[in-house]
Amino acid sequence: MATLGKIRKHGVLLVTTIAVALFLFVAGDFVKGGQSIFQQSQQVVAKIDGNEVSIQDYQKMIDELQGYYEIATGQSMTGEDELSRIKDEAWQTLVQNALIQKECEALGITVTDTEVSEIIQNGQSQLLNVPIFANQQSGRYDYSIVQAFLNEYTQLKSAGNQIPDTYEKVYKYYMFAQKQIRSQYLTQKYQVLLSKALMSNPVEAKMSFDNRANETDVVLASMPLSLIEDSKVEVSDADIKAKYNEEKEKYQQIIETRDIRYIDIAVTPSDADKKEAEDVMADAQRQLSEAANNLAAGNISRQFTSAIPYTDILKKKEAFPQMISDMLDSISVGQTTAPKYDVMTNTYYTFKLLDKKTEADSVLYRSLGVAGADETASSTTADSIITALKGGAPFADIAKKYNQTSDSSWIATADYQNSSMDADNTLIISSLYSMQTGEIKAVKLSNGYSLVLQVLNKKSPIEKYNVAAIVKTLNFSDNTYNKEYNKFSSFLAENNTNDKITANAEKEGYNLLTYTDLTNNQHNVAGVHNTRDAVKWLFDDAKVGEVSQLYECGENNHLMVVILDAVNKKGYRPLEKIQSDLKSQVMNEKKVNMLAEQLSGIKSIADAQAKGAVVDTVRHISFASPTFISATISSEPLVSAAASKANKNQFVGPIKGDNGAYVMQIIDKTQTADKYDEKAEQAQIAQTNLRLAFSSLINTLYLKADVTDKRYKFF
Repeated sequence: MATLGKIRKHGVLLVTTIAVALFLFVAGDFVKGGQSIFQQSQQVVAKIDGNEVSIQDYQKMIDELQGYYEIATGQSMTGEDELSRIKDEAWQTLVQNALIQKECEALGITVTDTEVSEIIQNGQSQLLNVPIFANQQSGRYDYSIVQAFLNEYTQLKSAGNQIPDTYEKVYKYYMFAQKQIRSQYLTQKYQVLLSKALMSNPVEAKMSFDNRANETDVVLASMPLSLIEDSKVEVSDADIKAKYNEEKEKYQQIIETRDIRYIDIAVTPSDADKKEAEDVMADAQRQLSEAANNLAAGNISRQFTSAIPYTDILKKKEAFPQMISDMLDSISVGQTTAPKYDVMTNTYYTFKLLDKKTEADSVLYRSLGVAGADETASSTTADSIITALKGGAPFADIAKKYNQTSDSSWIATADYQNSSMDADNTLIISSLYSMQTGEIKAVKLSNGYSLVLQVLNKKSPIEKYNVAAIVKTLNFSDNTYNKEYNKFSSFLAENNTNDKITANAEKEGYNLLTYTDLTNNQHNVAGVHNTRDAVKWLFDDAKVGEVSQLYECGENNHLMVVILDAVNKKGYRPLEKIQSDLKSQVMNEKKVNMLAEQLSGIKSIADAQAKGAVVDTVRHISFASPTFISATISSEPLVSAAASKANKNQFVGPIKGDNGAYVMQIIDKTQTADKYDEKAEQAQIAQTNLRLAFSSLINTLYLKADVTDKRYKFF
């Protein structure tokens, strides 16, 4: 009871304490939850119609596309420009798929698993036309190869075995292809539905054909804008404002942009750097000329870390850089060239022609790998195989005995000449090309195994060359870079404001450049690599008039500073931002009117020429395309329209074009030899209309979805 009394006595205090504790507990969860929500928001790379796209989903799409291109091309896609292109394609794919998916859900359009399976079985997608799914004999897509791979992968997975990286890469690609095939087919169905509203008809088809097939030849007199000086044309503020109101929709801005000024310094080698490089190349040329054999020449090439790796094989002329290939037929075997500098590649080079001979371009061969307990056992087995083959034993039977195939393969010079090859591959290639047709030979590999080779055919003899080259890029030294950095850094320390940089940059030899309408989805500033940090600063932190830090960028060979001049918000561009452009348009229109007035009343080409017109004969004018006019260096649709409408021998004009005024004499009306095909013409028109409509529709859906692009925060 005493205890109960104490509890009752302190009841209010206990309740209060518990309430505070509960509040702290809940508040703690709220703070943690808030942090979690904040962290999640930090991972959002885009919003499409209110739906968030995480950076993980976007990165997955990038990785999948990168994998596709690497599998399709057989080359690594790691360069900045290549990755930027892949990132853009991934973005476009992600956005378009989301937009189309929403429309199709509303329309009840779907793609079934059966439809996807049929496409994969029949190979009806470009995504399937990759080497890993191709038949070795035909080079074409083979569904049985896909089936075999999936079965093998499933067996390895179910058995709990370690799956090789190559298998995982192929499987990931297959899953990506399957997903994309579904999206592409969904888009195709949507386009088919859209196409039903864009059908052509016989009247339109005949008109389209006539517009293209009927041609007109004219003698054209052109009065270019340059005939009137700008000082002779008065453009008022009212004119500019009227033009702005007339074409205001052209100046609607759907995304925010930045106007900037920047200084970009490309660090280049100094005279001292060039002198040092020339000394190195002189030493390289001396050693190369003294090399006693191919092995020694190759070692010297590697010693000087040549950009052209040496392999002791014969190659075609085009395997070498142009500055070397151009000289191959002008020097003799054993000769070493004097060091030279190539401006196009920014490299110094010297090379020694080790051999030159006529040799087959392609070899048909087959091979058997021979293993053994040791090198002697392997050689003994290889010798017995060669003896059996020379004695008439079928190659297929022997291959089957050793659990190998007897398939033959062609190898061409182009297949290997630009590859980096180890000693074994060099030995195999050299052996194949030196063997006679029908010859059988065993070569010993570095692992102790042997390889039995048989040459079945050789064709296309060509000239080949064995060259040891030393090619070195002319780079700047650390000392040169540091001098440039310190000089620029000192300039920025003394000129740390917009006004000071503007006033003093030119005096110090720096060019202050202008770049307008930079968008946050651009991968760099003014085409200079590795400037994404500058883009982030411009869109996240910078205020108008502020100067950035000094960025070390490019391929570690650029220094840059950026000034934010203006923030261009979404909406209509203010008149003052485009006043210069509008003034130019108004001035050109007034010049055209003045030139047309000069041609008014003209009745002949001679009279127009007397007024200063440039006369030329223009043939094959059709209504279907604008006429290019050399006198005004422009394409003029109205000239095409007027010429097509006029009759033979008729004099037409004046015509007010975009870049001049014109009169013309119709001298002939002809028709091309094209035959009219109503169905084909209708199909072509419908396809063109569909392409234009779909593009316009995607743009409309994009704007309607209010897409937010935050990629710049991550890349």
